Amino acid sequence: MVDNVVLVGAPRSGASVFQSTLVTADGWGVSALSTSRVIDECREDLNSRTFDSHRLLPSDLTDRIRESLTQASESVEPGVNTSVDWHPRLSLRVGLLAAALPDARFVFVMRRPVPAISSLMEAWRSRRFAVDAELEGWWGEPWAFPVIPEWADLIGKPPADVCSAQWTAITQAVIEDLESLPRERWTVGSYEGLLADPARELASVCLDIGVTWTGTAGQLPATVNAVSPPDATKWSRNWPEIAPLMPRIEPIAERLRAIATERRPDLEWPALELPKAPPVQAQTLESTGTPFASVHTPSVASVLSQASASLMITTYKSGHVIIARAHEDRVDTEFTTVNRPMGVATIGARLAIGASDAVLSFSGNAQLGRSIDSPVSVDVAYAPRSVIFTGDIAIHDMAYGADEELYFINTRFSCLCRLDMNHSFDPIWRPWWVTALAPEDRCHLNGLAMRDGRPRYVTALAQTDTPNGWRELKGTSGVIVDVDTSEILTEGLSMPHSPRWHDGRLWFLESGKGTLATVDIPTGMVTTVAILPGFTRGLSFIGPYAFVGLSQVRESVFTELPITLRADERNCGVWMVDTRTGQIVGFLKFDGVVQEIFEVAVLPGHWPSLVQAGPLTHNAFTLSDEALTQLPQDGK
Repeated sequence: MVDNVVLVGAPRSGASVFQSTLVTADGWGVSALSTSRVIDECREDLNSRTFDSHRLLPSDLTDRIRESLTQASESVEPGVNTSVDWHPRLSLRVGLLAAALPDARFVFVMRRPVPAISSLMEAWRSRRFAVDAELEGWWGEPWAFPVIPEWADLIGKPPADVCSAQWTAITQAVIEDLESLPRERWTVGSYEGLLADPARELASVCLDIGVTWTGTAGQLPATVNAVSPPDATKWSRNWPEIAPLMPRIEPIAERLRAIATERRPDLEWPALELPKAPPVQAQTLESTGTPFASVHTPSVASVLSQASASLMITTYKSGHVIIARAHEDRVDTEFTTVNRPMGVATIGARLAIGASDAVLSFSGNAQLGRSIDSPVSVDVAYAPRSVIFTGDIAIHDMAYGADEELYFINTRFSCLCRLDMNHSFDPIWRPWWVTALAPEDRCHLNGLAMRDGRPRYVTALAQTDTPNGWRELKGTSGVIVDVDTSEILTEGLSMPHSPRWHDGRLWFLESGKGTLATVDIPTGMVTTVAILPGFTRGLSFIGPYAFVGLSQVRESVFTELPITLRADERNCGVWMVDTRTGQIVGFLKFDGVVQEIFEVAVLPGHWPSLVQAGPLTHNAFTLSDEALTQLPQDGK
């Protein structure tokens, strides 16, 4: 008969090192319990329950699963008397295993939480531990290690949040399951204790569960050090991201300490010197000779990296288009000079920017990106394709429709337009209260939301029909209008901007209050989701995260607004809001010359670049597939 010892604990807590060391002794080995297929292949017994996680409870035990586990626990090499098994998923199934294998004993392998979570983050980033599981809605890094029941709450979360939640959930599950078992069936082992004195640690563990280990462990097996050399300080590289999460981690860590003290009085819980989290680093860049600085939180870089996306930010007052793109844990900002840029629209590889008197069109080209001298490989280079002059019509929000037509708000003429090759603009709709097409900015029509590929909702600062008539009412009379019906959905808003249809809801920014909000279309009820420290304008989404542009308040323009009266600190940059909770979870803050933001748009690509006409484009040619067939073949 084979004695079964099962190692459990959160991934990266040292169970694999324990296993590799224990199996060096004669008569010790592994069984089929160390493979994921043992239980997973029996899941058809549970097919009435759709897959939601790798967690299984004693109530999930069926005769078929019991038989499979029993056979697996006995499938060892000849001469093996004691099997020591470890697989990350077993830690979410301790109660089920204990019920199926009444003679099995368990070792709860513990490691200090911060290094364990840091190691989890590194493992996730390596993508070597991804699991094959259908997780609807999951995006970013492929899910690694066991899928926990709360995985859906972590969609779009930064790596530190995901890994700390995974560590907490698995550790909590192990504690709950083990504490329901008799005292003699389990003990605890220390990863740090094994590194410090392998022989002493293994002797204590085996004595506590009543098994005899016949090996000698003056040092760890060479194979262990070769795979993952112990490094006492390696974990600290992720400490700045983990530090804010410690209030969630510490209660479970305290339970671990209490269990370790009670179960193994001989075990010393090593202290961990936690470094002071360094401040977020600022990066100073030159922008056409003007000093410019930005400060960002690591969470912004993390979300952009996970989504393989970047942000395009327009700042008309300073005359720049900014591309914010992530590399490792930093946000890089590329500046391109454009005369008064405002609206941005993208569809596929096409990009349009509304400038002072024209619409600038670009086309994304991966091959051109390889020609750009850049510290990181440019995966999308947006090369200029056309300039269509519109005159100074104060283009605000822009968007491509499903018909690939470019739609934009013509603020100066108070109308919604379509781009026209032969005319300055093609007006297709204007508010019912505006009686004439005149270059007088009668109501400050500004925002455009697309729905189902068509222009559907617009924002205006007032229902006025005189030149600049909105200015006297700007803080109290804003409206959102349904383009299809010309119905006013809600009114009495303080400078609404940037309406967007996202995740089945209509979002907008109530700029005069510095808020992100939603509006219920049937009732017109406005719900404030987040209050931000600046004048809000420019809105885009990546999954559950809203990226909101903030501008400093100019007293000459924004007097007597709630944001002017409220805001002690008025910021400029892009703030990241978790739309599920309304919490601010990150920011990219600008200082110096950039004081106002108009648009924040999501660009596809990890490291895009905006190319202006010049030497790089002189010999860069983009051809259709048909034209490419006419190029010389095989050097002919």
